[in-house]
Amino acid sequence: MFTETITVNEPEQLGNIQVPKRASYIRVIMLELSCIASNLLWLGPFMADIGAQTPFFYIFRERELIYDLFEAATKRVKGVGVVDVKEVINWGLSRPMLRASGIQWDLQRVEGIGVVDVKEVINWGLSGPVLRASRIQWDLLKVDNYECYEEFQWEVQWQKEGDSLARYLVRIGEMIESIKIIQQALEGLPGGPYENLEICCFDRGKEPEWNEFEYQFTSKKSSPSFELPKQELYV
Repeated sequence: MFTETITVNEPEQLGNIQVPKRASYIRVIMLELSCIASNLLWLGPFMADIGAQTPFFYIFRERELIYDLFEAATKRVKGVGVVDVKEVINWGLSRPMLRASGIQWDLQRVEGIGVVDVKEVINWGLSGPVLRASRIQWDLLKVDNYECYEEFQWEVQWQKEGDSLARYLVRIGEMIESIKIIQQALEGLPGGPYENLEICCFDRGKEPEWNEFEYQFTSKKSSPSFELPKQELYV
């Protein structure tokens, strides 16, 4: 989701386009879900590497919930699909952190391992959790303030040791902060117009022209290499 944000933010700034507050809040929710998904992608193999194989499978199961939300909210024309983000956050995404934080005997194996000091972090151009786990309290979301992150209460997660355990703690803390941001965005989400998609299916307008954006979604023709049975749709 962050690559899409860069794609739309730059033209908006160049053209001085004012984004509705509702859209900005929705973007923040999607961005933080993307952050959680990325950290879970790291957390699963990390747990397996230190000998905790079972959490690996549960973490990836919970990660799929985020992609289910992405599929429901996107890939459509005109607006964002309504999804129950709060239920997934409260029920699904809190469990991986609980499992990962409850196995202290495994985490002792990574304490003092893979230490990267401040000098190495700067010389190698490292960023993200690796940077913040080595005494550098810096986060682009705090510095740049793009979208509406300045309206939410959250803290930059950082550690001093620079080892594998410190990087683990930073990522776990970032997922917790992401959940806090999402909960605040859901509570303060501004109202806006919406439409009944079921009615739109029956009240269909004119057929789009070949050079219109909606043409690729609604005017797909079947392949000439085979015939479809009657009363069946091409997907």
